[in-house]
Amino acid sequence: MRVFVATSATQGTRASDSMRCVDGELVWLRDVCPASRRRPDGPCECGRSFSGLSSNNYTTTAVVRDIPGLTRTEYEAALTASFDAQEWCPCCTSRSVEEVIDELIRLAGVFPAGAVLERRINDLNLRGSLGSGA
Repeated sequence: MRVFVATSATQGTRASDSMRCVDGELVWLRDVCPASRRRPDGPCECGRSFSGLSSNNYTTTAVVRDIPGLTRTEYEAALTASFDAQEWCPCCTSRSVEEVIDELIRLAGVFPAGAVLERRINDLNLRGSLGSGA
């Protein structure tokens, strides 16, 4: 299964880049707040970042990684465990875990393994590549 994981690759391309996740940890796309929607490079990072499932920190770059054997059930369990550890309630995101996983699987499937991406509100843009199978 193709997934997004945090990467430090291409950090520094934008002045607003940051990497506080653990390199290689699974990441997801938080809902974008109104402030970040207006100014994605402003103080709130949610409109330009991926959020780490383990660290609960942000990174402005993620890489598409193919993780053989990862099942949808395991992926959902990882996101649920992340929400539980961070004490997220259902009102913290407008989407269910299942909807978030659907979105992540769909979006990761658009790009080849090894693609390094940045987030700009609702768009994912290619920044580079780490090669196939990254």
